[in-house]
Amino acid sequence: METITVTTKNHETYSSISNFFIDYYMTEADGEFVKIYLYLVRLLNSGRAITVAEIADHFHLTQEDICQAIRYWIKQGILRLEYTTDKILTGITMLPLTPKAPNRENASLLSLLEEDMDTNVATPESKAAPKRKSRTTAAVKTAVDQPETAATEIRDSAAVPKKVAYKAAFIEEKKNDEDFGNLLYQTETYFAKPLTQSDINALLYIYEELRFSPDLMEYLVEHCVSIGKKSCRYIEAVALDWYKNGITSVKEAKAAAQNYNTIYLSVLKQLGIQRRVPTPAETSYIDTWYNTFAFDKNIIMEACRRAVTSNPHSANLHYVNGILENWHRQNVKSLSDIEVLDQKWESEKKKKAVSGKASSVSQFNQYQSSTDSNVLSEFEELFLQETNN
Repeated sequence: METITVTTKNHETYSSISNFFIDYYMTEADGEFVKIYLYLVRLLNSGRAITVAEIADHFHLTQEDICQAIRYWIKQGILRLEYTTDKILTGITMLPLTPKAPNRENASLLSLLEEDMDTNVATPESKAAPKRKSRTTAAVKTAVDQPETAATEIRDSAAVPKKVAYKAAFIEEKKNDEDFGNLLYQTETYFAKPLTQSDINALLYIYEELRFSPDLMEYLVEHCVSIGKKSCRYIEAVALDWYKNGITSVKEAKAAAQNYNTIYLSVLKQLGIQRRVPTPAETSYIDTWYNTFAFDKNIIMEACRRAVTSNPHSANLHYVNGILENWHRQNVKSLSDIEVLDQKWESEKKKKAVSGKASSVSQFNQYQSSTDSNVLSEFEELFLQETNN
């Protein structure tokens, strides 16, 4: 019998995925988390270094989304962060996977199907119910009632409605809703691809739980696509930001979006970057500062000014990001908070100067060894101390 050889004209590479991951870990994880893990496996095989910002840009997500996925897999015991002795993050280690015990509490497929069939039976009450009424507990797997909040009030994270696991019957019912059905069609058209179940759940969460009007949702999708973010996870992140800031109309959303777009140009101009359109990596940084850290324009521009003052010829967004990450850890909310941190640093600096009784030569040598450079400005020294806290 003649033998044959299987070949390919495509010089592709392949990544090996553990069956333990497919059988035990993938089934209960969010779809976006699974994609991030698979991409980390891809990076493992390539041996290429990468930043969180680049991963976020690849998936059209925020950096917080990526960090959330990594934290999830760390809790599952299959990833571990690696640090230097100075607590500097150097990498991610993928740990061996082990089988999990089956969950005996899970309902059988038959019981789930029967339960869905029950919810498909229309009742006179359900037919007569208004379109924007709250869903019933029979229509969803989990439901948490949230109190009404005034539109002008800025809501904190505790007031944000929890995510809901919608049942298939309820999702199909909402697809037949004229407004929501049109939104799904519009979003698929913008994305130029069918929506996944995760995409539909994200849009349904905004529509049902955040109570966005059809007009506001339509503008939300248009806005995100206009800045190159064709991702329902990103759309959901923007929707949550609008919800927390009490935005309930298209007019308010346009005002917020206009202010947001000007930040791109202002940051580039402040750093001396001669472009009117930021790169994807640059927008990812600015998105994190504005959406995830919730910094206003004044705080972002102050960080840019400090970066330029410290490094007039090489200021960049990575340097600015270090400053803003530290301010975020210090719970900075306003310019006055920054002034308090500056005063605290100056006070500590004076105490160190008073306590030091060594000769000027000795002091100079100590300064060199502590900074590894004799040309650092005072602002850069401040930045290094901040980021090493």
